[in-house]
Amino acid sequence: MAKKDLFHRLSHNEQLEEILETKTFSLDCKNLLLSILYKLETSYNDYETVKRMVDTKKQMIEDILNIIAECNEIILVDPNSAKMREFKEENIKFRIDKQEKIIETEPNENSLLNAIYNLPVEKKVYLDEEHSAIRNSLPFILETGRNINRAEIIRDFDAWSWNTLFSEIPSIECNLIYQNLQILLGKEFLESWMKLENTKNSLEILSNELEKMLEKKDAEEFLNLIFRLSIIIYCKNNEKEAMRLRDELDWNNEELKRLNDTIGLVEEITEIKTKAIAEIDRIDRILNDKEAFEKELIKVNEKQEDTRMLMPDDFENKLQRKKKKMEKKIKDADNMLLVKQYMQRKSQIIKDSELFKAIDESEKKEEYILKLQEYFIKGIKAQIMAEEDKNKIIDLVYIIRYYNFIPYSNDKYIKDVEELKDSIDEIEELLANKLIAQKIVNRLSNNIEFDKNIIKKIFNMRMINLENINAEFANDYEVIFYDVETIEEKFDIDCEEVTILKYDRKIKLFI
Repeated sequence: MAKKDLFHRLSHNEQLEEILETKTFSLDCKNLLLSILYKLETSYNDYETVKRMVDTKKQMIEDILNIIAECNEIILVDPNSAKMREFKEENIKFRIDKQEKIIETEPNENSLLNAIYNLPVEKKVYLDEEHSAIRNSLPFILETGRNINRAEIIRDFDAWSWNTLFSEIPSIECNLIYQNLQILLGKEFLESWMKLENTKNSLEILSNELEKMLEKKDAEEFLNLIFRLSIIIYCKNNEKEAMRLRDELDWNNEELKRLNDTIGLVEEITEIKTKAIAEIDRIDRILNDKEAFEKELIKVNEKQEDTRMLMPDDFENKLQRKKKKMEKKIKDADNMLLVKQYMQRKSQIIKDSELFKAIDESEKKEEYILKLQEYFIKGIKAQIMAEEDKNKIIDLVYIIRYYNFIPYSNDKYIKDVEELKDSIDEIEELLANKLIAQKIVNRLSNNIEFDKNIIKKIFNMRMINLENINAEFANDYEVIFYDVETIEEKFDIDCEEVTILKYDRKIKLFI
């Protein structure tokens, strides 16, 4: 039965059970898979409300079911086994064999779902040879971040509350970078961009999109920080990649020396052209002289040994291809002497070398992450300032609240980073102004600044649906936020010099 027919006919649980009938997974494994589906079903509405930028529930479940259908074996590792000790030593929660489609994982829903999302051999983010420095590290960062993002629904949501489990996030840095890009660029754009194939200017497309909210220089620096971080993070556990980048840096240094020696470069280019012109003359003589052509063909075929002998047409085509190759050599040599091309080549090598140096900048990782957030906040601030649509303003409220609770390090949220507090306060102030100006929220007093300070409390609340907030002034020193009727938060205030509209009565915050 075709998968699409199966999905249309059965409920999601029935679909999974039908798939599991064809598998030899253990009973514990099957129960975990059913539990994942149950948690996703029951947590989805809260997840969608909090995060905003999400796949449909149907799409998420069908993606998971498709991967399970392709998986050959899932091994739940015994917590007391030697294999689990090995996992702990390597600081991993699962291991996958993409070729054999086998998963080994800790026996819990979060680790299993992360493993499921990592199993498919998905098309890598495409970067051409011009971006050699990041052609492995950037795809790794983005693909890791995407899989962490996908698994969030059962990691941090339980159908009753939203809590971030730091220890269950495989990479805090990859997640933060991915969330930065997803929030600024939008989920659809980022995912479409990651699927681009054989696109020579893929990074230019990314930069152009960022320039809609950042100055060109800022957009370039934002991406440069991501590139440097990707190299630092990827090379930390990949010595082979670090060696490759060091070899390329050495080659670039030698090439730069060659370009800086202008006298030697002119002599080298002259020699290349002289040899290429001589080779073209030789090829022309052979092509224009039947006897010379036949003699050369015999000589070539004598060297063929066990390979197929060349026919005259084949040999002529071979000579023509070689001639074109020599003509290109001459053209490239001439271009090297042009000031514009020479400067472009030199500039590109210097730029690449600066990126390669990131392999030895692990001590700057925290500095780069902080700078990245500063540029991110600039970009989201521009979006907030430009937005006038009421529904999109509400979306931005939830998005900024979500951003505040993204893990920044192993024990700290974005909202707790001292260096970012003033910048975050600015964007919260902007949103509070828009909420009041657009009459999206009710007035609480006769003082706008007082109202804004109360409204800004919502950006640091874990309450799922902020639009359910009811505010109550208990007295001149305390305000209570309710989730409809349940007390959610209490805040100390000073409203002695402010006229409160209502005391001891609940006021719905959002209109």
